[in-house]
Amino acid sequence: MKENDRPPAQVKDILDGLLSCLGIESKIKQMSVLKSWPDVVGKRISKHSCPVAIRKGNLFVNVDSSGWLAQLSHFKEKIILEFNQRQGEEIVKNIYFRIGKVPLLSPEDRKVKNRLSKIKLNKEDEQWIDKTVKRIKDRKLKRLLKRILSKYKRLNKIKREK
Repeated sequence: MKENDRPPAQVKDILDGLLSCLGIESKIKQMSVLKSWPDVVGKRISKHSCPVAIRKGNLFVNVDSSGWLAQLSHFKEKIILEFNQRQGEEIVKNIYFRIGKVPLLSPEDRKVKNRLSKIKLNKEDEQWIDKTVKRIKDRKLKRLLKRILSKYKRLNKIKREK
């Protein structure tokens, strides 16, 4: 078979080879561990914990209280096993929990927040909001209620899209 007769290589195969050659493939797998934290541990635990880094197979996770630190320490081996099974290889060797800053929003909530900021209200919605807060004298309270009502209208638009 001549070289010209070979079928063209798939882009995925070319990229996989390139990433492997550059040594980036392992970094991508490590980053996927950070991203999949909520899926592995569940929503309840992910509200109180946040992976911050992974280096040389060591996953560093912030938790918001000593109670959660103790609780998660008991499940460390189970969490490691779940990550490695999902990856099909040993990516996580150990997890170090420490008390630290945990973002209030989950990745899913951040997506909704980003979508909210991009949705524009129409004239009718803006008029409704203005009419609703019209009688309020306190400027700060009026501004706060306008923001709340704007978010309410935007959330309704997102719900209607689904």
